Amino acid sequence: MGKSPLILAALAKAAVPGLDIKSVRRLSGAQLGLFDSAVLSCVDGTEFVVRIPESTAGALELDVETAVLKSLSPATRAKLPFKVTKIIGETTDSTRKRVVIFDYLYGSPIDLGRLMSNSPALISVGEAISAIHSLDPELVRAAGLPEYSAAEQAKRRMNELDSVVMTGLVPKVLLERWQDALEDVSLFQYTPTVVHGEMNESNILEQDQSVSAVLNWGALHIGDPADDFSWIAGKRNFDLLDAARIAYSQGNRVFDSTLTQRAVLYSELSHARWLLHGTQIKDQQIIDEATAELAVLAAELSDGILPSLSAVSFAAFGNTEGSFVSDSFVAETLVESQDSTGSIEAIDEVVILTEASAAQESEQVDDKTREIELPEKTDNELF
Repeated sequence: MGKSPLILAALAKAAVPGLDIKSVRRLSGAQLGLFDSAVLSCVDGTEFVVRIPESTAGALELDVETAVLKSLSPATRAKLPFKVTKIIGETTDSTRKRVVIFDYLYGSPIDLGRLMSNSPALISVGEAISAIHSLDPELVRAAGLPEYSAAEQAKRRMNELDSVVMTGLVPKVLLERWQDALEDVSLFQYTPTVVHGEMNESNILEQDQSVSAVLNWGALHIGDPADDFSWIAGKRNFDLLDAARIAYSQGNRVFDSTLTQRAVLYSELSHARWLLHGTQIKDQQIIDEATAELAVLAAELSDGILPSLSAVSFAAFGNTEGSFVSDSFVAETLVESQDSTGSIEAIDEVVILTEASAAQESEQVDDKTREIELPEKTDNELF
């Protein structure tokens, strides 16, 4: 049973004696089961959040988040177009559980369901993700956080898929789709970046049609940038995904031609992961929810609604429902977004990318008419 808000307030007062608390209320959110949290309102109008882990997983995530927050220097925070909370104080309860008090950040959880592809808030989301991915990887390494190469990422997902297969509850058509994608080496030719790892509607706060804060940094790592787009892909509104990706590309000069496909792949795999979690803890409600969602995905795949996950599946922007924005369109958009005083060098870089994409597409079309000889690999060699 979780601690009452009054007990949490008493613990916060012990950690920060100067707090003049007027009232306290429970804080609910997407991390139910990981933490007990409460909002403290002080006499001077300031507010704080007190958090204590409810589980081993919550304790680990709280440890990581506090390490990340402590490593963010004022200069690093100034580079982010949104606020990140600060640690105000810490203590432990009678059972030695860690208790941490944070600044309260204002804003409403963003609601993708009410956004259009040209919404300023959606553009701000793309810019926020870009800013996170542009952070110095040494910040993550110095904190001792995980780092995964592209090959390691694919292998981790494949191992997860093997466990999902053992449940016997996933439609075969989905298993085949995911296995084909994970074995497609060309999907995983990306540069690992700093990744938030828990991007979702609850962790992104919005004020005045702009991202005001990003919460819960306990899953920060170096890995696949597509991870931070999977929650948008999960809405299966590909206009929104394309728009966020374009805004992201304008602030991130590392071109990733298959980011969208991987984001869609990860969003689909999240339902299988939820099913796996349900079977592991023997929760029939979770199992039923996950299998129902997987059945919907299988039906959409059979009806041709879901997009291809192939590395060559880019279609002309706005061509059909569920199509992806083309490489050339993103590159041209970047050119159009340049200020009139933008450098020739920057524009040339985008033009080169466009030409490279066109050449690649040409080669891929030719590949359909001839056999491809692949080098022999051992059973343990993925790439």
